[in-house]
Amino acid sequence: MSNPDQATPPAPDDDHYSPESAPPGNTPAPVEPVHAGSAESTAAEPAEPYVPNPTLDELVCTELARRTELIAAEARAIAHAQARQAEFLVELQCWSEDPQVSSRLHGNPESIRLADLNAATLTEDQARAAFYGRWEDREVARRTIVSETACLLRMHERTVEHLMEQSLWLLSAPATFEALSSGEISYRHATVLIDQMRTLPAEDHEAFEDKVLPDAKRLPVSRFKDRARRLRERLHPESIVTRTTNALAERHSRWEAAPDGMGWLHWYGTAHDTKAAYDRINSMAGNLKKAGDPAPMDLDAEVNVDAEEKKRTLDQLRADITRALLLDGITPDGMGAGIRGKVMITVPVLTLLGLDEEPATLEGYGPISPEIARQIAGHAPSFTRLLTHPETGVVLSLGKTQHKNTKAMKKWLRVRDETCRFPGCSRPAVKSDVDHTDPWAGGGKTDCDNLAHLCEPHHRLKHLSHWRVTQEPGGILLWTSPGKRSYRTDPANPMMGPPRPLPPVAGPKNRKRPAEESHLMPPRHRPTRTPTPPVPENPPF
Repeated sequence: MSNPDQATPPAPDDDHYSPESAPPGNTPAPVEPVHAGSAESTAAEPAEPYVPNPTLDELVCTELARRTELIAAEARAIAHAQARQAEFLVELQCWSEDPQVSSRLHGNPESIRLADLNAATLTEDQARAAFYGRWEDREVARRTIVSETACLLRMHERTVEHLMEQSLWLLSAPATFEALSSGEISYRHATVLIDQMRTLPAEDHEAFEDKVLPDAKRLPVSRFKDRARRLRERLHPESIVTRTTNALAERHSRWEAAPDGMGWLHWYGTAHDTKAAYDRINSMAGNLKKAGDPAPMDLDAEVNVDAEEKKRTLDQLRADITRALLLDGITPDGMGAGIRGKVMITVPVLTLLGLDEEPATLEGYGPISPEIARQIAGHAPSFTRLLTHPETGVVLSLGKTQHKNTKAMKKWLRVRDETCRFPGCSRPAVKSDVDHTDPWAGGGKTDCDNLAHLCEPHHRLKHLSHWRVTQEPGGILLWTSPGKRSYRTDPANPMMGPPRPLPPVAGPKNRKRPAEESHLMPPRHRPTRTPTPPVPENPPF
């Protein structure tokens, strides 16, 4: 739309002009009802009565109303679509719980029955494998629909599980569901309402919904959330002491990656603990600020920065104090000592020597600053040398301290994968199993081209459901879902080749493999590995 201030009125009267004489782009289009989906209330409001000689201000306001109404109509359409999605999620769950359906989603339903029949003849390893693979049909079916939906929507499985749970609660609140379907409230309003309602006894749900739903139709989400929380506190039959005790069991901390080599650390605890901790940090920061910040930021000496500019802000002081207390367990005056966490960082040798600025790689995060990597390396108590071919990237050695091929292989796989290799999963490789893509019991080899990390839930899902996977050279996994959709997962560090094995170590003879028709999972204690064929003995250095 043209700038109204630049419009030249066609008549001496600056307050009025006819629409026919308005410059192009200033004539507002008529406001027509906009329909979205099948929701009747998604239609836009009717146009204002016709004004024969509108002023420029009136035209601008009319155009503003028209354009914002288009946005509001789409918001109502989104709310209607989210209500439909909730219906479909509930229908999916009900369908998967049908015994005839769930039994067919189980990829190996006879394993549990046969294991029970042969329990007396199972070895210790076979009994452990049988227990490891024990999932009932309903559990396999639920995990199958969650994983299928999560991969299709490119969401985390926990997010899909949360959506399914919310959908069940949403359909149990008819008035709220109807308001969402008609676009009177947003999906965020609906989830705030049911999150507060679900903590009340079932007999109080309807009364709570009746009292709080009108507020959801007129208040922003933040204010409505506060209103719903306060009403829930008044209506809850249990005392605050009991509810706090129950909520305390949910305390946790979690880490979240952020851009530019940064990250977030979240701590969910009691209100008084978290508030007291922040007040303590804030008090320390204030005292250091008053003292003139005796330990200002360590900036490059080559940079000419005024002393006042080098002093830390209150936010920076609070962050540095939190870091010191959590990493070292000491206060700024150096009292006390703590336990340090462990991280795995891959640093190119030229970067480590200061001859290159190629970023290093932090396990579970990605690229980090070369300078930070050099600082960490300078204080590291020990190193694991990882020697790679400069052209092919093939790992030639993992350090002289590694004598067994299995240890070198596991460490290399951990660097290559970093996380579980199931589509969408981000669990760390260090907490996952090393799985044979082509099962060892069926003749699969124990080498780097047939191994990948899978967390325990996805390891079991691979064996107990209709998910199928193959591995291509370079550690690429190609997954096929029960719904016949294809997904590809690449290793975090795809340029790395497998480690060159050392000569085989003499040891006990291989155990006899289970019969090919065995229904059991491979035992956790693997037989002696067959080493990967060595690379040519011609390194260029």
